[in-house]
Amino acid sequence: MSESPHGFGPRPVSRRRFVLGGAGALAAAAGSGLLLPGTARADQVLTSNATGTYNGYYYSFWTDDPGSVTMTLGAAGQYSSRWSNTNNWVGGLGWSNGSRRSVTYSGTFDPGSNGYLALYGWTSNPLVEYYIVENHGPYNPGSAGQRRGTVNDDGGTYTIYESTRTNAPSVEGTRTFQQYWSVRNSKRSSGTIHTGTHFDAWEAAGMPMGAFTYYMIMATEGYQSTGSSNVTLGGGGDGGDGGTPTTPPPGACSATYRTTNAWNNGFNGEVTITAGSGGVSGWSVPVTLAGNQTIVSLWNGTASRSGNVVTVTPAGHNRTLSAGQSTSFGFTASGPSSPAPSVGSCGAG
Repeated sequence: MSESPHGFGPRPVSRRRFVLGGAGALAAAAGSGLLLPGTARADQVLTSNATGTYNGYYYSFWTDDPGSVTMTLGAAGQYSSRWSNTNNWVGGLGWSNGSRRSVTYSGTFDPGSNGYLALYGWTSNPLVEYYIVENHGPYNPGSAGQRRGTVNDDGGTYTIYESTRTNAPSVEGTRTFQQYWSVRNSKRSSGTIHTGTHFDAWEAAGMPMGAFTYYMIMATEGYQSTGSSNVTLGGGGDGGDGGTPTTPPPGACSATYRTTNAWNNGFNGEVTITAGSGGVSGWSVPVTLAGNQTIVSLWNGTASRSGNVVTVTPAGHNRTLSAGQSTSFGFTASGPSSPAPSVGSCGAG
């Protein structure tokens, strides 16, 4: 038996991680007689473990209690589910690779008791299992982890949590890995999730993301409960435009700031730069300080100052970044840590 990553209690080790993504997913898709992405077809009902593409979207379905749950794949981006006294199941539609994108969805979600509706995926190197939880039953699935702050997105506030899974099933076999959670404080079943907003907030909280090697789905999960959901995604699937990417355009980059340490009349700050889809060869980030703040030392960058704006460029070794690659520079400043310095638009240099 292994402990549920959501704190719902013990469950068999034959967790869904063994059937999602990777070579297993490719084998399942190849052997299932699936049509090519983007080809419309009649509704498909799933009652046993499967992955593949349907009407242009990647899908995943897992249950440890066959016969107690059905997931019906309908029009492009739409699925419905019903489960009755099931032990545990999870399924949904999305993309075969995660990314920074705007995910618009609408529908209904009735978990009965334990369950949640979330944007769910994995990164590699580091291996991270992540959740942006939009709705859940009486149990908050992130609450067993360490609270790491909050993030605002689409008019709502999410609480950030981090937890560790030790020697647990994953998309890369049995591994120890981190779980990242953004749990919306005001539950909803329709809206838009700006994934980059959450990824940046996690990074700023010291929770590094890896490469988007694996899938990302708008998922329903039920645990020892009876419930239903009906979800429709906006945008395109794997056979379309891949959703609405929010990765910086080719040649551009994004920058985020966090205070890593503070003391009486001084603090340390860190700025993380992430390259857009075309990578960057050189970058430049303006850091705006309050009038009573002064940078006294800087590492991993070279600075020039004009008034209260310090512009930082690469120190040399971190000049060229490939698509999605990140680097950072840090500094020690005198003065109070609040208000925090702000970073402007990151530009290619």
